[in-house]
Amino acid sequence: YFWFLLILQFYEMSESLSIMSTSRKLPNVRVELFFRNVDELRERVNFLSSEYGVKSFNLVNKSNQDTMLNWVDIIQKEVPYSSVCAHYSAKYNKSRIKDGAFLSFEDFRNCMKKMDGIDNNNEILIITGSGPKGRFNSVSALQNLAAAGSKKNDMFSSTKSATGAKTTTTTKIAVAYNPFFTLTEEATEERRRLNQKLATDQVKKIYFQFGTDLEKLRKSLDWLCELRDNNNDNSKTTTHNFTICGSIFLPTKKLIAQQKFRPWNGVFLNEEFLESEESARGIVIEMMRLYESYGCEILIEAPGIRNEKDMAIVESLLKERDSSRNPTVRKRMNEDDSTNNKIRQEKRSDHTITISGDKGRLTKRRKITGLEQSTLVSDKTLQKPAIFLFGSHDVRLHDNQAFQLASFHSNGVIPTFLWCRKEYRGKWDVRGALEVVLKDALRELEKKLLLNSNLKLICRQTDDVISELCNLCLDTGAITVYWNKEHTTESRARERKTKEALECIGIQVIECQSSLLYDPTKLSLASGFNGGHWGTLMPFLKMCKKQMGEPRRPIKRYETFALLREVDGPCTWPSSITVNDLDMCIVKGKNKWDKPILERFPMNEESALQLMNDFFRSGGGFDRYERDRSRADIECSTSKLSVALRMGIISPNEFYYKIEDSGLPFEDRKTISRRLYWRDLAYFQLSRFPNMRDRSIRPHYDETEWISGDEEIRRFHAWKTGNTGYPLVDAGMRELYRTGWMTQSIRMVVASFLTEYLRVNWVRGCEWFHYTLADADSAINAMMWQNAGRSGIDQWNFVMSPVAASQDGDGSYTKQWVPELSKLSKPLLHKPWEGSHDVLIQAGVVLGQTYPHRVVTNLKEERKKSVENVLDMRRENQDYNDGGGYDNIILPNGKRTVVFTKKEYRINCIGDVIEQNKRSNTSTDRRRNNKSGRGRQGRDVKNKNSSSSNGSTTDKQQLLMTSFLAKKKGECSQG
Repeated sequence: YFWFLLILQFYEMSESLSIMSTSRKLPNVRVELFFRNVDELRERVNFLSSEYGVKSFNLVNKSNQDTMLNWVDIIQKEVPYSSVCAHYSAKYNKSRIKDGAFLSFEDFRNCMKKMDGIDNNNEILIITGSGPKGRFNSVSALQNLAAAGSKKNDMFSSTKSATGAKTTTTTKIAVAYNPFFTLTEEATEERRRLNQKLATDQVKKIYFQFGTDLEKLRKSLDWLCELRDNNNDNSKTTTHNFTICGSIFLPTKKLIAQQKFRPWNGVFLNEEFLESEESARGIVIEMMRLYESYGCEILIEAPGIRNEKDMAIVESLLKERDSSRNPTVRKRMNEDDSTNNKIRQEKRSDHTITISGDKGRLTKRRKITGLEQSTLVSDKTLQKPAIFLFGSHDVRLHDNQAFQLASFHSNGVIPTFLWCRKEYRGKWDVRGALEVVLKDALRELEKKLLLNSNLKLICRQTDDVISELCNLCLDTGAITVYWNKEHTTESRARERKTKEALECIGIQVIECQSSLLYDPTKLSLASGFNGGHWGTLMPFLKMCKKQMGEPRRPIKRYETFALLREVDGPCTWPSSITVNDLDMCIVKGKNKWDKPILERFPMNEESALQLMNDFFRSGGGFDRYERDRSRADIECSTSKLSVALRMGIISPNEFYYKIEDSGLPFEDRKTISRRLYWRDLAYFQLSRFPNMRDRSIRPHYDETEWISGDEEIRRFHAWKTGNTGYPLVDAGMRELYRTGWMTQSIRMVVASFLTEYLRVNWVRGCEWFHYTLADADSAINAMMWQNAGRSGIDQWNFVMSPVAASQDGDGSYTKQWVPELSKLSKPLLHKPWEGSHDVLIQAGVVLGQTYPHRVVTNLKEERKKSVENVLDMRRENQDYNDGGGYDNIILPNGKRTVVFTKKEYRINCIGDVIEQNKRSNTSTDRRRNNKSGRGRQGRDVKNKNSSSSNGSTTDKQQLLMTSFLAKKKGECSQG
């Protein structure tokens, strides 16, 4: 018994020592070696193999003087049964002899084969590098190998076993692949070359280069998984039996500083990675988790692991990688599993996905910076399923506040979209071009959830959203519903009714804000002049920052990637239809008018992110925005992100901090930064004036006389179809109708033309824009049209000329959309009526036939009538006129406030236009003077103004008013 206990104790000690000795081993990890001489090479491989059990190494070919075979020999002697991947660079192994480079490679391969052990562990990684490809490159080398193997009866690649079957005995060939190219054409070319390599049937391994775009990495892994599975059936003559190894860098401060100062060619690192060591570490960990989920090896790139400090980093990365594992089955690239394809197909098509685990499970969540659970939801409630409701303004997963809060529920999150044609039939709801991009955005969301997470989008079409949502809660056991507020007049009413109905059956509603920088319902703006007139940009901007602080910073993209990996759906999914089955944007007939819109604006997060990054890239347009933003003839003059922002595919907070963190001086970025505050300002105005989309904010402006009857119909039809006879206007309207978009400066030109020269009511233009714009935003659209129609808070202090055409400096924009004028010279392009008959004929232009006559010919006279109509309306509404000629409006709280009024519309109390060549002592001027400073001088001005008598001014105004009333009385008597 004593001896038995002694042996048992010895056995337990041995097991403990064994566990201790293996606890520091690095499974499925390769190390790229960095050394200065062979002694350092021996020291490095002994350190890695003896201390950490690493037996897989990569040798980099950096020069034509590298003794690669000697280094392989040293490693195999120092570490028996090791796996060595020798890189073979086409750049450093050229030859002037015909086919000499390929023959040298063949010799190298034969030598590697002789050095290889019985386990056939060694590899050769053929590398071409970036730039122009020579005659000898990775593709041509593999093609020559395939041809040589066929001619020589495969003498280099196989022998026969005792049973007569071929068995591979030669060194494996590996190739490199970079899935992180940012330009589409480069990414397409890289994929094409990989397909060429795989077609030779020589590739046994693919090494992924390092990069930081996790979505691109996942898509490439999915693509290769499909490629391998689809080629490995009995009907295929070529089989793809390759494995994958993914490269990572150790996220150190030194590496980050190095990549910032001198980035490596072909290594694509995003701003998040370069921002800090913490962010770089988070991205690397997610990469490691992703590679592990596909069963891939990991290669720690040079300088690799050189000492205990480096090894400590690797161990901590592996520990954190393994700290949060999702139990969902993942497809594995390096396993020959016949069920892989079946699992993937089920995941894509099944309506019921069962997630392993108990019903009352609590998911272990890694803490994400800036992401905290709602204080309104109890821990007990978090153990129940939750529904997250998408709208037409937040179709994204990244930096989506409602989704992030819903993700804390441990028993399933149910992303949902409910479509009710009955509720969306209003003229300011989702319709026209907006319907096209919304459906596409939902399709992309549906696809992303299905392929990149454990979730799916539940789509239902209904006649009663409230009843449908209540039933969905009862069916799934969800007791919490999350959504992001939309902030429109209709949506506020819908959200209020829905919330009341849900709370009546015990369902908690959590409302969030993700479509704007600030929640407009939580802001207040004092009446009067406060560094600007009420409701204008600068007072609003200052008020936002004073009351709410700087806009919220978005979470990192790699954190959203981690979130999607960790969040589970319910144990049983409720019934659903697909997005394509929704009764939304059904285009019939041969005219597929939706196609150009979809081609111009692909509605997925990746495309929008690419568009944003391209804009901010050097030479992409951002650094020249202040100078070029009004130019329609310059492709990159604006970001073209308005559609993505309207759909909520891009977070406004992410775009804002992309601008603020750019390092560009404030004067060079102030306008684009303020564009996002303009968006918020529009919704602030809409929250205060719910009817502003078809009723004037200055209510008396509804009495303005506009053109009417048949003449209005004629003018409006010419305008909306792009046949006004004014080329720049027509170019903009044709682009709008064809693609659902035009740049802001052209929008202002066509809006000014409709209201100032055609004298058509601004509401008609607002309605047409809402129907035809892919970025149709009823708040922003209405704010612009109100100001163009002079009835808005900040009526335009300018008129846009339809013929000056500064927006089309080289004429290319007009020529693109009005091609019938493309042969005209630049001086005549925007005013062809000034050309002689011979000149026009030579250019193929016949006015009235090939291009329409002008819808109005005397712009000056039309403009004069517009001004007079406004003045007549103001004279009849003196109650809204302050002493200095400015308009007054009544705010929702009952207070009056002065709003900016253009000089030519300022009248005194008897209706005369105030002289423009003299600076009048208006009430607004006095307000400005009263706020001339915060110091002593400012106080002196205020004291002086308060102590001085204004009786003379009052007396003058009284006399003018008496005279005006007497005049009116006389007119009435004569009548």
